[in-house]
Amino acid sequence: MMTDKERIEYIVNESKLTYVEFSARTGISPATLSHITSGRSKPTLQIMRGILSGFPEINPNWMFLGVGDIYLSQTSATSQNAEKSNEAQSGVRDLFSGLDVTPKVGLSEQNNTGRVHSSMPQLDVTSVIKQTVEAMQRPERKITEVRIFFDDGTYEAFFKK
Repeated sequence: MMTDKERIEYIVNESKLTYVEFSARTGISPATLSHITSGRSKPTLQIMRGILSGFPEINPNWMFLGVGDIYLSQTSATSQNAEKSNEAQSGVRDLFSGLDVTPKVGLSEQNNTGRVHSSMPQLDVTSVIKQTVEAMQRPERKITEVRIFFDDGTYEAFFKK
C-alpha cells in the first residue's frame, strides 16, 4: 500500500506539472510540497484537501486511505462537479460526500482450494472519519521553544518572543 507521500508524488508525476504549477492549482506552497516529497515533513489534512480541490477527479478514498481506484468514475466525477457548483452557490462544503462510509463487514474471497482469505486489510472508515474530524477541531499549535542538543551534553534553547 502506498504512503501519503507516495500518493502525492504519484499525483505530481501524473499531472506532468512543475512544482510551481502544481502549487498554484492546489494552494500548497512549492517549499511545502518539496518538504513532503523529500520526506522532511508529512502531509497535513489541509494539504490533502488542497490536492483534492485542485484535482476533483481523484478519489478521496484513495487519497486519504489508499483504498480503491485513483480516479473517480465518470459518473461520480459528474455528480461531484454538480456538488461543487451547489457548494459554490450555498457557500457550504460537504467534506464527506465523496467517502463511502458504509462499514465493511468482511472483505474476503474464496480461492480455488476452497479456503477463504482476506483480500484487503480491514479498515474502520467510521474511526478514520472520527479521527479526521477531531484533528480538524484541534486548535492550531504554535512553536514557542526550540532546543538543540549537542554531543557534549549541552543544549541551547531558543524562545519565540
